[in-house]
Amino acid sequence: MVGPTQGADGLGFGRGGDWYRRRLERDLGICCWSFQVLRQSLRQARKPALDRNVSSVLRATGVLLLVLVVALAAGACKGRSREKGAAAAVATLGSAPLVDRDLAQFNRDVAALKGRVMVINFWASWCAPCKAETPALQRTAASFAGKPVTFIGVDASDARGNALGFLRKDGVTYPTVYDAKGIYGGIATHWQVASLPQTWLLGKDGTRSLRIPRPTTETELAARINQLLGAA
Repeated sequence: MVGPTQGADGLGFGRGGDWYRRRLERDLGICCWSFQVLRQSLRQARKPALDRNVSSVLRATGVLLLVLVVALAAGACKGRSREKGAAAAVATLGSAPLVDRDLAQFNRDVAALKGRVMVINFWASWCAPCKAETPALQRTAASFAGKPVTFIGVDASDARGNALGFLRKDGVTYPTVYDAKGIYGGIATHWQVASLPQTWLLGKDGTRSLRIPRPTTETELAARINQLLGAA
């Protein structure tokens, strides 16, 4: 048991231990240098263990930091790759007025836009309610510019010349594809569109989240889009 004069290490090395050390030296013939050697040995015995512990912690920290850096870099690259793919898909759709698309091509376009909220509006120039809601679609599309939102128009079962004239007259800027068969076995049919107008909203994961089987408004569209943006 360590006495009050032995010091914290019990060998007369700690605070108040000088008297005890000198007594041992006198009574037992232990020289002063023996205590110094013992003290140094104890310190050296502790140091390698401490160094090993510190080295282990540093190595573990280094590995963790490396994993985090790699994960962040991979996520950033994936995000940039997805954005590039989405931009390419939009550019292809908007490269010419009323781009011709069959069902397989259109579905590939939509798949390439995964990661963005999509608004897909089915319409025709002979459909009066479709023409009436188009300005609201155009304004809403413009209000979400710069955000991960893409509007696509699908001109279904229409005369191509009439559709082109309407798009130019109303200044529609979002991409529009031409679905010649439309509600008679075309893209519209496979998207469960039996009457016009009709609008589908897709979440960022590419799932069909909401169908509006009637004319929509700017207020309704903005609210639905913000819901999907917030849910992602």
